[in-house]
Amino acid sequence: MQPSSPTGPPPTRAAAGDGGPDIVILGAGMSGICMAITLKRAGIDSFLVLEQSGGVGGTWWDNRYPGAQCDVPSHLYSFSFELKPDWSRVFAPSGEIQRYVAHCVGRYGLGPHVRLNAEIAAAEYDERAGRWRLTTRSGELLQPRFFVLSLGPLNHPRLPAGIEAFQGEVMHTARWNHAYDFRGKRVAVIGSAASAVQVVPALAREAARLTVFQRTPSWIVARPDRPYTAVEKALFRCPPIARAYRAWLYWRFEANFAAFKGHGAMYRLLTHMATRHLAQQVADPALRERLRPRYPMGCKRILVTSDFYPALGRDNVALVAQAAGGFTARGVVAADGQEHEVDAIVCATGFETVEPLANLPIRGAAGRTLAVAWRDGPEAYHGITVAGFPNLFMLLGPNTGTGHTSVLIPIEAQARYTLACIREVGRRGAGSIDVRADVMAQHNADLQRRLAATVWASPACTSWYKTRAGKILATYPGYITRYVLDTRRPRYADFQFEPAGGAPG
Repeated sequence: MQPSSPTGPPPTRAAAGDGGPDIVILGAGMSGICMAITLKRAGIDSFLVLEQSGGVGGTWWDNRYPGAQCDVPSHLYSFSFELKPDWSRVFAPSGEIQRYVAHCVGRYGLGPHVRLNAEIAAAEYDERAGRWRLTTRSGELLQPRFFVLSLGPLNHPRLPAGIEAFQGEVMHTARWNHAYDFRGKRVAVIGSAASAVQVVPALAREAARLTVFQRTPSWIVARPDRPYTAVEKALFRCPPIARAYRAWLYWRFEANFAAFKGHGAMYRLLTHMATRHLAQQVADPALRERLRPRYPMGCKRILVTSDFYPALGRDNVALVAQAAGGFTARGVVAADGQEHEVDAIVCATGFETVEPLANLPIRGAAGRTLAVAWRDGPEAYHGITVAGFPNLFMLLGPNTGTGHTSVLIPIEAQARYTLACIREVGRRGAGSIDVRADVMAQHNADLQRRLAATVWASPACTSWYKTRAGKILATYPGYITRYVLDTRRPRYADFQFEPAGGAPG
């Protein structure tokens, strides 16, 4: 079941007092849908999910390029409360995950709550009313009490500077042109990271000539992927077996965090696995040397694939171990100045991650903008609340990402935490909840101290996980089990509660 956009013109105003939603969730990706289901299961119906795309699924709606697949096993990359016994493979392809999200929308009756092709243009907190004023691109005004941001970091594609000079076909992996026929074409892929290692094998089978521009080689481990058998799917239909299998996957992947300390047995094991994988799959010593990473294992995203290296060994594929330095009307100019003429360019160049809300002005208490609050880099309390922005909650906020396990685990914890805070506001008869600035500052100082002991802090490491100044923004500095326990119950002493128009309570 897919929700659809409303027919006819939208209302120009929708406040809770006018029958509008009490809670607005921005984004219908995995985190936004999880939040909506959490509200539904709690008996709360006054909410609306706004999604700028034409379907649900977030990154799995956007990333539909050939070969798109999850790096986390299917049974762990699904909600703990909605197990799916019939996953087709150990690692699910993009389309199957998107269909799973759509299934969840139908299963929990979210269709009437989801509005597609709807984008918020501005958000401002009204302190006197204790409500958010959300203006959509279509001119509608929503005034919910609570505003929940689903901050999936992989939704604003980044294109290389100067690419508009190229006169052939250009596409980003997250904005795939399925109508374009790559057969017989000369194709360039800019990038060699997460999306590139998935799309390159597919393009190598079609293109007459494929040129891959690699700025930095990545650490890659084998993907133990295969279809599930009919017998396995039948066993997974028994809930205790499915839960036991998921628990086994949880603890197996949770153990991997030890590698991100940058030393120890697990770090050496993963480094050995990746080095052996490269040696086994790349026979040419010169090519192998160009593919050997020069930074510590784990400080950038570890890639999981078994068909990227073989694709680079095909006769019709060339690896240029340089960044794309520029573009002409006919092709790509490498950093050494050599031009490579192509018919099409595929940009596997990632997303804007340091400023996840750059396109949405958010103004909190006293008119302070989130951009000003985050001028030194995004930070929050448990990645969920930001001081000075009452009744605002974030999912997948700063320092809640994982490098070793399923991101759905912290997402579920964040949704439960948000629900608990919303309920506490009602229980107290308060107008708003806002984390104390001193509490948030101490929390983030502790986070950065712990992160300094991880491989992400290595001076040899540059990645989208951190700013140029070295502040680590994306990842959580520990086992995800600790995060789940730390967010199990909000510490309400860490917050200020204020009645509408009153003093803090």
